[in-house]
Amino acid sequence: MPEILALPGWDTPPAPLTAWVDELSRQGHRVEVSRESPGVSWIEVRALGLKGYAVMNGLTVEAVNFELAGDDTSPARDALATAAASLRWDLDEDEDEADEDDDD
Repeated sequence: MPEILALPGWDTPPAPLTAWVDELSRQGHRVEVSRESPGVSWIEVRALGLKGYAVMNGLTVEAVNFELAGDDTSPARDALATAAASLRWDLDEDEDEADEDDDD
């Protein structure tokens, strides 16, 4: 399952979780949020197979590790790229799975 880590850019103002919800909702997606603990929330767009583990500092998101499920992850990647660009966040894809496949 591919993972994409979202981190705020070096000059990005702090963002609440509602900023991510707003950006994904603005694209027409139904976004669900659940709180696991005071320092962790989950953000999910089921239609895209997208689920994010958000590390919180109070109301501010410090990082989100998104998991992408399904055979075609392009819609989820596109939605993340659009939201991240609007929020001025950086995306870093975990390429370990691709590296393991190259060894075969």
